[in-house]
Amino acid sequence: MRPLAQAALLACMAATAGAQVFDMRPRSVADQWVLGFNAFGGFPLGDFARNEDGGAGFEGAVGFQPFRREPLLFRTHLAHLIYGSVQATGYQDVCDFFGCTTEEISYTARSHTMTSFHFGPEFFATDGFVRPYVYALGGWTWFYSKANEPPTSPGGPSPGSTKLYSSRNFSSAYGAGVRFVTTRFGREWGLELGSRVTRNLKANYLTDGGVHFDTAGNVTVVPVQSAANVLGVSLGVWFGPYINWDERQSSSPSLRSRSIRPAVPR
Repeated sequence: MRPLAQAALLACMAATAGAQVFDMRPRSVADQWVLGFNAFGGFPLGDFARNEDGGAGFEGAVGFQPFRREPLLFRTHLAHLIYGSVQATGYQDVCDFFGCTTEEISYTARSHTMTSFHFGPEFFATDGFVRPYVYALGGWTWFYSKANEPPTSPGGPSPGSTKLYSSRNFSSAYGAGVRFVTTRFGREWGLELGSRVTRNLKANYLTDGGVHFDTAGNVTVVPVQSAANVLGVSLGVWFGPYINWDERQSSSPSLRSRSIRPAVPR
């Protein structure tokens, strides 16, 4: 009877251990949220290219996958582009124990920015190392131009700024790219390489050629009205949905070969 009792004990221990190793993680709505952070270069198109040379910016994206393991995503992103800036030189007195000297400082005298907020559907591949994606979004774009006061200390921040011009218009964004994902289970993540066209078909914005100062230092601005389309080329990091190990069984032969089957008594 002793060998039979030992065998029964070992079988119970193995079943308990197996239940602990392969215990299913409960699914959560939080698994279906995705995030992305990118830096991009902005290249003006059409009429906008005749007035500006382009610039650089950053973008943050948040999305929700309504159906697990399906290629549909509801995406929202916020992009900020500095499309123009002017450097200037100022002079200030710097004093110490030995006396005062006049130093030359350089600072950003004026800056012109474009901020876009868009939302809409995205379609993306859910498996593989290279995963393409595309999206089409609608929303708004804000143009903002300001003049900065000279810093009060060398290398220090500007003590204040003055708004020169601002406007808002409806816009749309169309993007495509690829994600390089190596994770198979848990929270997916990887590098993202993409491009996006932001269409501002009817925009009012300010360029530095439209900023004029008179002899008294008063400023007059003349905004431009035209299309302001921009091509953005981005590189960043993407954090995708959380995938449980059992959700890939149908597409993974290695996992199918290790599927758990209940023991059949003989």
